[in-house]
Amino acid sequence: MRTDWQSVAAHYYDLEDRDLGTSFFFHPLNGFYHHNLEGLAQWADYLSESSHLPVCQPIRNHEGRFDTELNGASWVLMRIPNEVRTDAPSTAATRLAEMHLQTSGIDPHAFPETPAASRIEDFEKRLAALEKSYDTCQKQSEQSRFEKIFIDSFPYFLGCAENAIQMQVDASIDFPDPDPLSIGHYRFIDYAPDTPENPALWVVDDRSRDVAEWLRNIAWSNASRDLQAQAEAFLDDYEARFPLSESVVRKMYGRLLFPLSYMECCERYFYQAESMETQRLDLILLKNEEKAEDYEQLLRLLSERYEGNLYAPEWLKK
Repeated sequence: MRTDWQSVAAHYYDLEDRDLGTSFFFHPLNGFYHHNLEGLAQWADYLSESSHLPVCQPIRNHEGRFDTELNGASWVLMRIPNEVRTDAPSTAATRLAEMHLQTSGIDPHAFPETPAASRIEDFEKRLAALEKSYDTCQKQSEQSRFEKIFIDSFPYFLGCAENAIQMQVDASIDFPDPDPLSIGHYRFIDYAPDTPENPALWVVDDRSRDVAEWLRNIAWSNASRDLQAQAEAFLDDYEARFPLSESVVRKMYGRLLFPLSYMECCERYFYQAESMETQRLDLILLKNEEKAEDYEQLLRLLSERYEGNLYAPEWLKK
């Protein structure tokens, strides 16, 4: 976005003296997961003041609103913290645990987009849609390269997804009063601890979401020999600040078992892909097959670490 900051500041915002020398950026309004900008701003202020986490803060314009119309679109001006405090959490795991702990018990009604209550239904619908695509592909006289790989690989990932959904269902039955929700992320990956939090990417959800997605990312990004050390170090740091309950452990495990990267790749191909993108999707689908063994290794490690708190599928214990 090309905008003259000086003219925008003079025209739309009443910035204070303390804002001089501060860095800002515009985030598109449609890039926010949650629509309650007032609530997000309040939590950003709270975390900045009470938790020592680096958090970007939405800025009001002179009309008292957080959204501003610029160049035919709506934007939110975000203030980047000038510096990270010396007493801020030092690792990604401790930072994540601190954020979850400080926001535990957040009111989900204030953020109605939360996916927490519809998780099982969402997984089931997505799986059913891909089963239809699988049946269609099998009946075709000719298949693309992607469709051939998909036909060969789908039964395995279907089994993973069915087991994952059943684990989520069992957890919801065994723990009818789930753990309080927290502020998390759409996808939590291993970024530097001094990278500021962006409220646009926050998702009010069960904290198992972030933990599972970080573990999924290290399995995708690293060789199998590195998995155990990285997973144990992350979980040790996280649980030193905010131990995982049995309910969260089981939901984390079920989410990690659900083949999310495989599902998203297939969904992209069948429902969204441009023709020029299909070759890239072929490679991603093949990588999902290649990484299946690493994911299984990680799941076995977790079942050993949390033995007694979860019941892994029998085929993963071999």
